[in-house]
Amino acid sequence: MGCQKMSIHRMVVKCRVFSCCLLKIFLIGWLFTPALAGAEEWRGRVIRVLDGDTLMVAREGRAERIRLSGVDTPEKGQPFAEEAKRYTMERVDRRLVLVREKERDRYGRLVAWVTPVGQEELGAALVRAGLAWRHIRYSRDAELAGLERQARSRGLGLWADSHPTPPWEWKRRHRR
Repeated sequence: MGCQKMSIHRMVVKCRVFSCCLLKIFLIGWLFTPALAGAEEWRGRVIRVLDGDTLMVAREGRAERIRLSGVDTPEKGQPFAEEAKRYTMERVDRRLVLVREKERDRYGRLVAWVTPVGQEELGAALVRAGLAWRHIRYSRDAELAGLERQARSRGLGLWADSHPTPPWEWKRRHRR
């Protein structure tokens, strides 16, 4: 009888530990995805491509300026800036896209993930093509990091240059 009580006690303890672990996993996941918890998704039509990583998208009768989340394309005047803009235009200009909001930046732009209907998310596609950096300050996305490593190792796009200058450094050097 003593052995049975002991094994039941062990099972209860294990169940409590298991339940506690599940709760912790849920809470950690919830805490680390605040952008997803309140993120809004909507569809709109791209009405203008401003540069490789900035778009104007029609939303409920008004234009919303969107900055792609987690990536940075070359700035105007930098090598591959025009290629990045052209690539973005080919994929999304005048097309329907799914927008998944992240936040507003300090310039009032909506920072979001933009996915052309039936295609790969635009930021990931730009990085895969070697036309954007994963923005190390704003993205910890392992998939983007892997896509950047692949593009770099293949010498695609801006990675044809052995030491391309990231846009955030280029802007610092070329302030007016």
